[in-house]
Amino acid sequence: MTTVHRLLDEAFAGIPLTPEAADLKEEIRAGLLDRVAELEAGGLGPDEAAHRAVAELGDVHALIAEVSDGAAPPADSPAPGGAHRPHWADAAALRAAHRVRPRPAYVIGVTLAGVVAAAAVATLALVVVGALDSPGVAATVLLAGVGGLAAGWIVGATLRQETTSNHPMPIRRAVGYGVAGGLVVAGAALAATAATSGDTATGWLLTGLALVVLGGLGLTWLGVTQTNRRKAWARSAGHGDTRFDTDPAAAARFGIYTAVIWVTAFALFTVLGFAWSWAWSWIALVAGWAVMMLLLAHMLFGSRDTPQR
Repeated sequence: MTTVHRLLDEAFAGIPLTPEAADLKEEIRAGLLDRVAELEAGGLGPDEAAHRAVAELGDVHALIAEVSDGAAPPADSPAPGGAHRPHWADAAALRAAHRVRPRPAYVIGVTLAGVVAAAAVATLALVVVGALDSPGVAATVLLAGVGGLAAGWIVGATLRQETTSNHPMPIRRAVGYGVAGGLVVAGAALAATAATSGDTATGWLLTGLALVVLGGLGLTWLGVTQTNRRKAWARSAGHGDTRFDTDPAAAARFGIYTAVIWVTAFALFTVLGFAWSWAWSWIALVAGWAVMMLLLAHMLFGSRDTPQR
């Protein structure tokens, strides 16, 4: 892979390394490494694969001009001279053009909160394994609360940040995720410590488990009701039509086949369990899963000669 880095440095030689150019260079580097791996898997040597990947890239100056102008290159855009620019190069330019850098205050805050959370959890972990004596109920609750609060802040603050491909999450939902995540961390720490500490009341164990359950339910509800946060450019760049998108009838057939497969599998599971042995009845579920995967592969990636109606 040394050849890739050298060729990339040569391609950017003489180009002012502005923030936009630096971002583009790193995105191109990742794309080149992936492309070289594909070419090597196809039988090319490392050096030949590196030279071919860089040759496919085309004119770096044109990509930098597009990124600097803030204009994302269209998909499958032609490179200068009529050559066909590879998809991974367009994707690298898109990511560089829409790059969003994290705010320094967020980075510092998350780092400090991470240190606090790690210290609290590590202290309780040492108590759980017996390396430290139990600090008592009050200190245990305090450490669990501090760890949960720090973890929850990290989750909420992270979701509120705008990223290269995602819009920031609405503040209420971000707070909800943070509270739920904090409850899970605090509850797990409290329950684990209470279960191994003889001087801790059983009520604290139940309290910790209750917090874990509440946090888990909150995360489940938030996840089920989560809406799309991806930016339009990321959705368009990552969109690829499947057979289900272009053939609604195939999607309907797949749903019917899926229902039949799993109803049959569960019926066989029950019959085998009562009539033969529960120790072997699970084979019916494994068979159902295997048939399901084969069906999915056939429906999505069936014969290319099959007409799409």
